Amino acid sequence: MTTFISAADGNEVFQAQYIPKQKAPPASDDPSMLAYISTYPALGQVTQIEKHTTVFTALLEVDTSRASNPWQVSLWHSEGKEWQEVPMDPVIKAASSPCELQASKVATSQRRLYFTTPLAIHLPTNFTIKFRAGPTESWKWVKDHQGTTDGVVMLSTVTSQESISSELGEYITGLNPVLKSKNFRSQSPGTTLWSVEAPVEGADGEKSTIKDIKFGLPWGAGKFSRLAATVKSVLFSVLCFILFGNKFYV
Repeated sequence: MTTFISAADGNEVFQAQYIPKQKAPPASDDPSMLAYISTYPALGQVTQIEKHTTVFTALLEVDTSRASNPWQVSLWHSEGKEWQEVPMDPVIKAASSPCELQASKVATSQRRLYFTTPLAIHLPTNFTIKFRAGPTESWKWVKDHQGTTDGVVMLSTVTSQESISSELGEYITGLNPVLKSKNFRSQSPGTTLWSVEAPVEGADGEKSTIKDIKFGLPWGAGKFSRLAATVKSVLFSVLCFILFGNKFYV
């Protein structure tokens, strides 16, 4: 049987009968288009390091169908001033990849890609990651992509006991003068203890007395990254130190 196609509708008929319909590209939320990135030192938290120069490692988990793409990962960092960019190098050899301490839970349809770069650390440093699937693709910031906040790295230092001041006011800016503090020597290297007392009126019958006391700001504004502490009183009740803006409460 011979099929004749006229010139008027030739293109449409030929395409409909002999050219299969092309598959549409996957949507941006299709599983094959997803990517997840994690790092060491970790994003979203403070990490203490022992050496001035540390190797940053980024793990990119992508669908197997996209593993061969020319992925690019870039480390952005700042010591409190301008942000600087450092491209991360892909780990090509399997022997150079980080060792897995337990069986991988990554789906068989996913691949793990590693990227590394050394970075010299002198001051507390904020960092984040951006990545893309190739030179012609647009960059994605990890905070926008998966909601992961910046990480912070700082050198781990041990202060000698002799250099620790016995005056709590040297560490707490605006220390409440109502508080009476006394310094105690600790058995832990680089650590010191204080006993802090404040006058609080006694209970009135069955009615307890509650008093909010402003403590002060540890190290002053802009000189700490995160703070959390818990202390136990002699009556075995737990007190919480809470930091709100520039006010420190017990």
